[in-house]
Amino acid sequence: MLGTLRPYSEAWWAVHDEIEAENDKQLGTKLVICPRCVQSPQQSEDVTGSIR
Repeated sequence: MLGTLRPYSEAWWAVHDEIEAENDKQLGTKLVICPRCVQSPQQSEDVTGSIR
């Protein structure tokens, strides 16, 4: 589909974003992060990174 559109046009980006969103959705169904890895740190702990 992208090959039929002018590269980097608004329509091209719209289709590109739809494709990327679908890819992210499919990856999200396969990707598993253990609950311990995403727990919020205790307030007394020093934190050097961030968790989304």
